Amino acid sequence: MERWSSRLVFVLAAIGSAVGIGNIWRFPMVVGQNGGGAYLIPYFLAVVGLAIPLMILEMAVGRHWRRNLVASFGRAGKRFEIVGWLICLIVLLILSYYLVIMGWTLAYLLFSLLGSTVTFSSFTSSLEPLAYFLISVLATGLIVSLGVNMGIERIVSIMIPFAFLILVALVLFCVSLPGFHPGMDFFIQPDYSMLRRPDVWSAAIGQAFFSLSVGMGILITYGAYLEDDMDIPQSALIITFSDLLAAMLAGIAIFSLVFTFGLEPAAGAELAFTTLPRAFELMPYGQIFSVAFFALLFSAALTSSISMMEMNVAAIMG
Repeated sequence: MERWSSRLVFVLAAIGSAVGIGNIWRFPMVVGQNGGGAYLIPYFLAVVGLAIPLMILEMAVGRHWRRNLVASFGRAGKRFEIVGWLICLIVLLILSYYLVIMGWTLAYLLFSLLGSTVTFSSFTSSLEPLAYFLISVLATGLIVSLGVNMGIERIVSIMIPFAFLILVALVLFCVSLPGFHPGMDFFIQPDYSMLRRPDVWSAAIGQAFFSLSVGMGILITYGAYLEDDMDIPQSALIITFSDLLAAMLAGIAIFSLVFTFGLEPAAGAELAFTTLPRAFELMPYGQIFSVAFFALLFSAALTSSISMMEMNVAAIMG
């Protein structure tokens, strides 16, 4: 079994699994749909109280047994292997959803590079999304087929620093926008009445698990490639901090743009693929920022899809 070549690349790979569409696109969307800053309170509680302990447990289980997800469940009893396969199936379904959106981000990245204006409705009603989906599947499969050291390590070592560089650049630009302060008021200031709603708490717990890739078996698989002297709790804290940082930076950038151009903060998929492209058209150097934004989304989607495919491939290979 392959091992991570260093602690740094493992942390980058785990950050790549955690920092995905859930941070850049879904997190601001869920915050917008659940009353802004009030949502952050149950979200942070869910991350600290539930997600981090489970993350540590998954990595420790993977390193201890040196097995894939299904085999690790099998160590608790042969009958538990079916639970591992069930999780694999669920993650495979999530991956199929992820690869579709990854295809969208790739398409819009190319549209931005070419300076083309394509509406989301006309794009999704054509056969183009299928082509970009297939490209996304092939790209992810190729990287995973190269193995842990030649494939996953190399791509995350490039993509994760690149993603954070773009995020920081977007935030630095957005600080100068007139909608920065109203956006931050909406993003940070809590409406405590929202905390009485159970759906806000359930959304926060779901987002914490989805964003940090816990409860999915990915970290058990990645943990199996760890060296024995790796400090798992410390690594978990670094991964969590990086994930939260990415989500907060994305929220700052997106809500600044939303309030500057009078967009709807609670918009769903349209926020990334309809409303923000319109905002980029109105911005100075808008094409550059459009390219940067969709490159960011594509990078985040790619590193997360790699981790989900690797988990399933490792389980099948035994």
